[in-house]
Amino acid sequence: MPDLFTYGVASGDPLPDRVLLWTHVSVPDGVPVPVEWCVARNPLLTDVVARGTVVATAEHDHTVHVDPSGLAPATTYYFAFEARGVASALGRTRTLPTGLVDRARFAVTSCAKFNAGYFNAYDRIADRADQGDVDFLLHLGDYIYGAANTPPAGQTPGAEIGRPFDPLDACVTLDDYRTRYRQYAADPALRRLRASLPTIAGLDDQELADGAWSGGADDHDEAVHGPWSARLAAAFRAREEWLPVRRPDPSDPSRVFRAIPLGDLADIVLTDARSRRDQPLPGAAMLDQGRSALGHQQRAWLLDAFSSSTAAWRVWANPSVLSTTYRADVPEPLRTALLELKLTAPDGSQCDPDRWDGFAPERDAILRHLEEGVVADVVVLSGDIHVGLAAEVHRDPFTAGTAEPLAVEMATASVTSQNLDDKLGYAYGGSAAAQAQLLEALPHAQWADFDGHGYLLVDVDHDRLRGEWWFVDDVLTPSGGEFCANAYEVERGLARLLPAMTTPG
Repeated sequence: MPDLFTYGVASGDPLPDRVLLWTHVSVPDGVPVPVEWCVARNPLLTDVVARGTVVATAEHDHTVHVDPSGLAPATTYYFAFEARGVASALGRTRTLPTGLVDRARFAVTSCAKFNAGYFNAYDRIADRADQGDVDFLLHLGDYIYGAANTPPAGQTPGAEIGRPFDPLDACVTLDDYRTRYRQYAADPALRRLRASLPTIAGLDDQELADGAWSGGADDHDEAVHGPWSARLAAAFRAREEWLPVRRPDPSDPSRVFRAIPLGDLADIVLTDARSRRDQPLPGAAMLDQGRSALGHQQRAWLLDAFSSSTAAWRVWANPSVLSTTYRADVPEPLRTALLELKLTAPDGSQCDPDRWDGFAPERDAILRHLEEGVVADVVVLSGDIHVGLAAEVHRDPFTAGTAEPLAVEMATASVTSQNLDDKLGYAYGGSAAAQAQLLEALPHAQWADFDGHGYLLVDVDHDRLRGEWWFVDDVLTPSGGEFCANAYEVERGLARLLPAMTTPG
């Protein structure tokens, strides 16, 4: 009997009383298919707490989303689907806590480029989930890459490891994006991860198009690709079909920003710095006070979320790195490193306008809000830059010694997307000299790693938040090794990064 559940099962966007369950039914005839589902307290699915039937239709690419309510908080559940007498794989998920919460532990990822390597980091996170070591995955974006397999000039090509993109061209139409999501969902490591724990998914530009902004993208030519609005709608529709995500605003399919409360312990505020932003522009335009990376609605929401939070911690899930990565006239090999990593403008003459550096007035307004509102215990979790980074956040980072930091930032390295050793062709650790120069040039930066691939492991209680950078030993082949590259902690009430490598967990 054929496997109707080719792409496995998944769960996401957990709440204290519910969690979204997902699957896809592979049927050749395209007709509607009734799908039974159940949720239970045990893996044998005998202690059932919810069950029902939903219909998989071609309209939604035969994907299925179920949102069972009435679940208990901070509880592990098991789930499965059945259609035409065929059972799916077993899934495991977990609801969020509520009320008094002692501790939370979760993984953070970003930038999984299919044609650049194997998703070994996802397998290692799934290992932790199997051991009950993590509660959920926070994915900051670039969950898929919609790019062409042969990129335009200036973009890094994929690795020659037999993992070309499908389709080979850049995703433009709804069918393109659906096909790319199918390719990702069929990956064994990602399929295992999705069945192991719930995902809270953010957004970065590669899920839309390279260099995306509210009115277009670097990789979009309306004369060739048609209206940007149609491409954007197709990307968001395929994302909603293929990820276990619910709309924060039912009337707005493009809204990603939302809050994820972890009881009295932490409020995770997740933002989108791509689809609603103004076009990134070089030069003096970057200093225009009216330009925004967030858009008016999202920015007002973010500031209110910071001010109104009564939790012990405010965790900003921010796909684009907040801290500045640019300084003029840096020496070699740092200059080349920053150019290759796209942490400066293409000629090295100014900051990269694509990141928060390119929206400095809005960044300063947000930090001023923290400063004037005495909003404390803020930790920024970032991705996108393919670099592991630990930094202390100041309004003026180059006078960091004259004022206390307003927050700390922990940026996760990429899952596979190329970093410096990949681009320059040397072994892990070959960037040590450039990394040391970065710490000299940027006083707010406490640690950086330009070469590792992996994930950030966050462990938080009421007294401290700890981040551990876990790197896999390879991405060019399936591999089971990992190591802790570094760890930092921040104590409650003190926005300072404290080295904590002595006891990696």
